[in-house]
Amino acid sequence: MSIARTCRMFGLALFAAPLLMGGCECNSKAPHTETEAAKKQPAAAEKPKEPLVKKAELVDWCKEHGVPESVCTRCNSELIDGFKKKGDWCAKHDLPDSQCLVCHPELKAKFEAMKPKGG
Repeated sequence: MSIARTCRMFGLALFAAPLLMGGCECNSKAPHTETEAAKKQPAAAEKPKEPLVKKAELVDWCKEHGVPESVCTRCNSELIDGFKKKGDWCAKHDLPDSQCLVCHPELKAKFEAMKPKGG
């Protein structure tokens, strides 16, 4: 037998083996047994779908000042230095320029759109 013919037969065998084996399924005739714990659990369709970790409902909104609570410098004065360092400060009105509705009335629509519904 020639080397070329041996290589072709070997290649055919490698190609055909997975097809002849029928994939990875078990072809045994033994019945599958269920454990007692599995029998007691309701089917997946019956279980209510809940997240594994419940998310806390946080509303990041300062109702008093009309801006997100996380950036409200009137409620949290520790934020002021950060805004000043970024150059985002209105000295005339003593609040971030990005929140100064007197100097930038167009911001009112932006903050209204950010406001949580029902809040």
